[in-house]
Amino acid sequence: MRLLPTEHKDIMNLLKAAGLEDEILLTKKTGWVHLKHKGEVFSFHRKKVTKLENGQFSDTVEYYVGSPRNPEKLADWPHVAARLEAWLEK
Repeated sequence: MRLLPTEHKDIMNLLKAAGLEDEILLTKKTGWVHLKHKGEVFSFHRKKVTKLENGQFSDTVEYYVGSPRNPEKLADWPHVAARLEAWLEK
């Protein structure tokens, strides 16, 4: 998964605001983005879903946080960013 420009910008701004831009390790594995700091991990995943409704294809984007084995679905990117911000404040 590639980060969207808005996702990258928001993540970098949150890391700078927390003073952690040089302390966070960002990795991507099997479609999940993992931010690691002092043994703690914040993970999220973006999934594009295409459905056929009434003869028309419609695309939606779903976001998940947590672990890949037990993900929690969130409504959109601002909710993921808010969850990341809360994690950084711990």
